[in-house]
Amino acid sequence: MTPPKARRIQPQLDASADYADAFEIPIGEHDSRTAEQAFRDGLGAEPGVSGRLVLWIHRHVLRFRLGPVSSPDYVIGWKIVRSDPDQFVLAADGSLMRGQLELCRQADRHAVLTTQLFFRHHATARMVWAVVGPAHRAIAPRLIEHSARRAAAGTTRR
Repeated sequence: MTPPKARRIQPQLDASADYADAFEIPIGEHDSRTAEQAFRDGLGAEPGVSGRLVLWIHRHVLRFRLGPVSSPDYVIGWKIVRSDPDQFVLAADGSLMRGQLELCRQADRHAVLTTQLFFRHHATARMVWAVVGPAHRAIAPRLIEHSARRAAAGTTRR
């Protein structure tokens, strides 16, 4: 069986967002994980080399003030602001911008991962995002693809 691939879709966004993107992937019929469980499964148990690089970029390039990497209140250093069965929202704030990540399980058996950024220092933030954005757009869909593969293989964390 071919693992599902994420596809980029038009995000439904806050009108004040300076940047937004969204990626969608089908959810398997037996996948009953909450949105938070699916997000955490996409990350894996411990950040590898690429995960540590993402954390470094979030903290030192995007200038987010991050919390613990993983705890009941934080994921990848981002604060959990909402965790319902079908919606998981994370937020990070910093001197350059603030960000929001949201994973939603849709009624049509799709999951959508949306990123929104709100720039504080527009010119600087746009230049920084011009460099970081392409890597983000490569990594974000891999997160939900990894989660979908884990669900299909029955290797999810509970």
